[in-house]
Amino acid sequence: MRRTLCFVVLALLMGPITGSLAIESQQTDWQAVDATGLQWMPRGFSEDVPFQADAVWLSDQTPWWERTALDQNRNSIHDSLETFVGITGIGLSYGVDVSSHHLAQLEEMNLTVVDVIEAVDAILLGQINASIVFELAGLDDVVMVERYGSLVFYGDIQTPAVKARNSSFYPMGAWDLGFTGANVNIAMVDTGVDNEHPGLSEKFVAGYDAVCYTPSDPICILAGGGFRETDGTFDPDDGNQHGTACMGMAAATGIDASGAQTDFYGAAPDADLIDVRIGTDLGAGPFENYVIEQEFYESAMNGLQWIIDNKDTAWQGADEESYGIDIISLSWGITSHESGGSDGEDMHSRILNEAMEAGVVVSAAAGNDGPDNDGLSGMGSSSLSITVGATDDKNTIDRSDDTVASYSSRGERRDNGDGNPLNELKPEVSAPGTNIVQAEGCVTSGGCNNFIGGDAADNGYTGRGSGTSYAAPAVSGILAMMIEANPDLSTAEMKEILKLTAERRGEASAPDVDPFWNRDFGWGMVDAYEAVNLALYLGQQNLTGSVDVFSQVHITNSSVNASTGLHEIRGLAWGQAGSISAVEYRIDDGAWMEATYETVEGGLAALERFEWVIALDAGQLAEGNRTVEIRGLNNEGTPSLPVFTSLLGTGDGQANGGALGVDLVTLSAFLVLLILLGLLVQGARIDSPQQLGSVQETGAVDAVLVTEEAPLETQPKKAGKRKKS
Repeated sequence: MRRTLCFVVLALLMGPITGSLAIESQQTDWQAVDATGLQWMPRGFSEDVPFQADAVWLSDQTPWWERTALDQNRNSIHDSLETFVGITGIGLSYGVDVSSHHLAQLEEMNLTVVDVIEAVDAILLGQINASIVFELAGLDDVVMVERYGSLVFYGDIQTPAVKARNSSFYPMGAWDLGFTGANVNIAMVDTGVDNEHPGLSEKFVAGYDAVCYTPSDPICILAGGGFRETDGTFDPDDGNQHGTACMGMAAATGIDASGAQTDFYGAAPDADLIDVRIGTDLGAGPFENYVIEQEFYESAMNGLQWIIDNKDTAWQGADEESYGIDIISLSWGITSHESGGSDGEDMHSRILNEAMEAGVVVSAAAGNDGPDNDGLSGMGSSSLSITVGATDDKNTIDRSDDTVASYSSRGERRDNGDGNPLNELKPEVSAPGTNIVQAEGCVTSGGCNNFIGGDAADNGYTGRGSGTSYAAPAVSGILAMMIEANPDLSTAEMKEILKLTAERRGEASAPDVDPFWNRDFGWGMVDAYEAVNLALYLGQQNLTGSVDVFSQVHITNSSVNASTGLHEIRGLAWGQAGSISAVEYRIDDGAWMEATYETVEGGLAALERFEWVIALDAGQLAEGNRTVEIRGLNNEGTPSLPVFTSLLGTGDGQANGGALGVDLVTLSAFLVLLILLGLLVQGARIDSPQQLGSVQETGAVDAVLVTEEAPLETQPKKAGKRKKS
C-alpha cells in the first residue's frame, strides 16, 4: 500500500511538470498571437509586414515612341520601312490630337487620308510609295511612320470544359449561379455574322460594316450595296464563315434548324450581338481571295474606332438594358513586319488599350504561330487587353487531360521598353480551341450563299475547327456572364478576376516577375464558375471599383499541421505597383484580423514576394466548415481581390496545437484521480493486505477503470471477472 501511495504522490507531483514541459516545447516553435489562443505564429515570423521598394517604371514618363522596339534607331520610322522599296500601306501616329493643320500638310503632298483614328491620334494613308517615309517623319507632330500589317484569322465540349455549363465532371457551372450573359452586348469584330442561324437568331442589336462605310468604295459598289448606314442599323452578313463560327463559340443557344436543342452551346447563350464586319462582301481572311489586302487593316482600325465611339449608344429599337457595347471579341491578329512580333506599341495594339480604358473589355486571340514564335502579333500584344491562348481538351470535358494546343502562340510578348516586365506576360489565360464544332455560316460550302439572297436559317453545326480563334470567344462569353453578375466591374477588375480564378498549369516561366505565369497557359485555364462567382461576390460586398488589382495575395497551402494540430494557411503576397501594408483575414464574415509574416532583412525589391501565414486552432471555432477570406491592403488601405479557403472547426472548446500543454496537465490530474479512486475502492474490498501487490489484482483494477467506458458487449465478461475475485 505504501508503494502504491508513493506512486500516486509522485504522479501528482509530476503532472504539473509534464504540462510545463509540453508548454515550453510548444512555445519554442510557436507563439500565440491573441489571448484566446486562436491564432499562432511560427518561429521566424513576425507581426510586421516586410517593406517593399517601389517599382522604378512607375515614375518613368517616357512616351511610347521613344522606347518602342519597332523603331530601334529612334528616327520615327518603323524599322521595316527604312529598307522597303515599293508600294505599301502606311499610317502616321501623332504625339497630339490630329488637327486640320496636319490634314492640310498631307493634302499639300497630294496624299489622300483614308481614315482618322482619333483614339490613337493616327491617320491611315492607304497604299503609298515607301520612298517618302523620311519626308513623312518630318511632318509636324508625327512621332511614328507605321507600316500596315496583314490580317490573319486564327468550337459541345468547349462550354462545359470552361465550367460555364455544368456537367458530370463539374456539377456546378456558371449557369447554375443564374447568369447566361443576358442583356450583355458582344461586339464580334470579324468577317460578319449570319445571325439568321437558329442558334444565333434574335441576338442582333446593332451592326456596322467597317469597309463599306465609304460610298465610293469600289468593292462595295461591285457587291451591289454601296454605302451602308453607320448608325448601327446595318446588319452585315458573313462572307467567310469565320465570324459566325466565333459568335457561336461565344453565345450560340445550341438550337438547330429543326428547333431541337443540341449541346453546341456558346459560353453565354443569352448574350447579344454587335456585328462589326471587317471583311467585305467578297470574302476575307486566308480562306478567300480578296482584292486589296490593305482594306482589312484599315477596316479593322475603323471598326474598333466605331466601337469606342458607340460604347454608350442608345441603339434604335433596343431596350435601355441593351444599349452600348460591353465586350470586343477578336479572333484574329495583325502581323508585324519587325522581327519578333509586336511590342504592343503599334496603333492596332494601342487602340485596344484605349478600348479597355474606355470601359469596353477586350478578349483577343494569342495567335496560331506555335511554340517557337518570337513574340505575338498585334491585337494579342496589347498591354491592357486579355490575350487568350488555346488548349487541346482531347474531346473530353475533364480538364485533367488538357494540354496546350500545338498551334497556340506562346509568350512572352516583345519588350516595349517601358521598364515594366509585367505587361510582357502574354497570354493571360487559356481556353479550349481544338477540334471545336462550329455554327455554320451561309457560305457556298454550307449549301447556301448570301450573295444570291440565301441565309443561314436552315443551317446547323458542322465540322470541327481549331485555333485560338475559337478560344478567345469562349472567354468573351465568360466575360458576358461576369458583366451580367456585376455590371459595375471595371475592365481591369475583369482581367484580374480571370487571372486569379484560372486553374494554374505549368511551371512558372518568369519566376522573377510572377510565380504563377506560364508561357503556354498564362495564369491558367479559365474557370467560368469561379470567375463569375467572384464577380458576383464583389458586387454583393460593395467592393466593385474599389479593388487594387496590383496588390497580389495568393494561397499556396491550406492544411492541418500534423505535429501541432493547427490549421495552417500559407501564401505569398507582393505589390505590382507599390507595397502591401497588411494581409488580413476573417472567418465567416467576422472581424478582420492580421496574418503574420516572414522576417525579411533589408526589405524587398520591386515584385519580390514575401510569405505570410495564418495558423488557427480549429478547437476554438464552432463545429463545421468555416470559410476564411483573405485580402491584402496597399499603403492607402485599398484591398486586393479576395482569396478563400475553408477549415473544419471542431467546436469542442479545447485547444488543439497551441494549448497542448494545458491538455496534458488536465489529463495527468484526471488519471491520478482515477488511480486514487480505484485504489480506494480496491482497498475497501480486499481482506488480505498481502494480495495488493499481485499482478492479477492490478489487472483487476485496470479492468474496473476500463469498464466505465467499455462497449455494452464487453460488460458480461468483465462482470464475471469481478465475481471471480
